[in-house]
Amino acid sequence: MVTTCTAGPPSGRTGWPLADFVRTVFRALPRADQRRWADVYLRGLLCTPGRKTMKRLAAQICGEPSAGQALQQFITSSPWDWHTPRSVLARLAAGRLADHVWAAGTFVAEKKGDQSVGVHRRFVPGLGGTVNCQVGVGLFLTSPTEAIPVDWRLVLDGTWRQDAALRRRARIPDAVDGGSAWTCALEMAAAAGTAPLRERAPLVTDLTMTGDLAGDTGVPAFGGGEFLVRVRPDHPVLEHTRGTGSSPSVAVSTAEHLIAEGGARSRVALSVYDDGCGPVEVRSAPVHLPGQRAAGAPPRRYRLLALVPPGESEQPQFWLSTLRRRDIGYAISLMRRQRLMRETLDTLEEDYGLTDFEGRSFPGWHHHMTMVSAAYAYRRLRPGTAERLTA
Repeated sequence: MVTTCTAGPPSGRTGWPLADFVRTVFRALPRADQRRWADVYLRGLLCTPGRKTMKRLAAQICGEPSAGQALQQFITSSPWDWHTPRSVLARLAAGRLADHVWAAGTFVAEKKGDQSVGVHRRFVPGLGGTVNCQVGVGLFLTSPTEAIPVDWRLVLDGTWRQDAALRRRARIPDAVDGGSAWTCALEMAAAAGTAPLRERAPLVTDLTMTGDLAGDTGVPAFGGGEFLVRVRPDHPVLEHTRGTGSSPSVAVSTAEHLIAEGGARSRVALSVYDDGCGPVEVRSAPVHLPGQRAAGAPPRRYRLLALVPPGESEQPQFWLSTLRRRDIGYAISLMRRQRLMRETLDTLEEDYGLTDFEGRSFPGWHHHMTMVSAAYAYRRLRPGTAERLTA
């Protein structure tokens, strides 16, 4: 028995009945019982306060004693494909969100023990220490006012990339390498071509949490698309000078140092620019990245942007850009998408169980993340839902 859940407006009123949404998003699931438990799990994520464990979801929605075990089976063991529901969510989001752009972001889920898939002891710059955790990467379709999660990757490093027995136990396919958060973001954006996006939608992302370096590795897989990526102040860069730009005499600097020292061609793009949170000074310099040059090829040129707030109460932000438009206002508008995406990640963690999955299997993690995406998309995309206003 499935209990009533006030996850959405009842049928007959302006809105989207949850049962219809489930049929639309999960219609590719081959069995009726799978679609049924997708409905239960989704209702549980929408209606259960606090942690979203299998036991709590089942207790909130079902009166059946075996419901918890059935949900566990559906998420961790049932062999359903998560790619198709995510593609449906991307198409739904693209149809609702104007002026859409890709945004990607990382999140860290601290875990006890070493049994959960992808768990590894890592130094996480954003937390300032070494923690036992999973690192996930989310891809969002964003408008100026909304960010909808449409795909996920799990960063696999250390033994998770090398230990064949460990990978088999977690049911990680041989073709899955994992890679860095940056590589994961690029691969997801490149693979998302099924959504009816406006032409040449750029990718905006933030690598400051995990400290991954944004290099040329993986960029060709993005099909030459434009990106704007926030990096840490200590991100290594090389000043781009006229000529080859690859002279061995040019010392490796950092984003912070190069902007502070002025660089050969650093300039103030605008003396004052309001980024939506107050006035900032925008500085820029042409750079390329050390150690990422293919043999015989000229180095890829980037523009390093620095947003420098007045006073010392806030720290500068540093971004690497391949945007063809030099309009600083356009770049700032894309930076706001990243901030919106980060707010959405916080909401997913607090209200939708983003980091609550405790299973050991790779498919189970992806199944849970798909359900989290679907729950959030239902709340944000159903007709009649007031859009969040973001400056």
